[in-house]
Amino acid sequence: MLVGTIETIHYDIAMNSEVITLSDRPVVICGPSGCGKSTVIRSLLQRYPESFYYSVSHTTRPRRPDEVNDRDYHFLNADKFEQLLIEGQFVEHAIFSGYYYGTSKDELHKAGRLKRLCLLDLDIQGMEKIQRTAYNPICIFIRPRNFATLEKRLRSRSTETEDRILQRLAIAHQEMQYGLSEGTFDAVIVNDDLDRTVNEIIKVLTEITQKQFVN
Repeated sequence: MLVGTIETIHYDIAMNSEVITLSDRPVVICGPSGCGKSTVIRSLLQRYPESFYYSVSHTTRPRRPDEVNDRDYHFLNADKFEQLLIEGQFVEHAIFSGYYYGTSKDELHKAGRLKRLCLLDLDIQGMEKIQRTAYNPICIFIRPRNFATLEKRLRSRSTETEDRILQRLAIAHQEMQYGLSEGTFDAVIVNDDLDRTVNEIIKVLTEITQKQFVN
């Protein structure tokens, strides 16, 4: 489902003594844990490196064995995260499964300087918060073909306890229902084939932004 074509708008966001000029609306990729968001985002960045900038989120959750600090997330402890919150460094932040997640103003600033579309990987809480800002993001919901596929992906990670898996599955079920809400997202895409998913995202962004994406 696609909600009309919308003109590109410029937003000037004050940050300290500087002004961030975003020539393009940031792109929020949202979806339940295990839907393949990270793989989709990596593919977009690999295929269109001059078109996208990935906003690396801050989090207090433990780093997984295959994750790299400052590439997958900026990993930090709760005290440091809360200090950045007090300083007003985050555009949005949320708590998921007991851990902080946040998008820093500095990440959006970098995308603006590079004149690239800023990709954000956010949960529902984070997306709703940034939707209420002047950034006016383009929001795309990624979902698996069915819930069984999602559960299989989560269990294949082998990095979570059974209690944490069940907690993630309960949250994922709620998020998948939310993703079906009419008018919440600019597009809802079923991720059962990576190439097709990436192509559908590019089609959606081309229609909304009128940009040409060349790989």
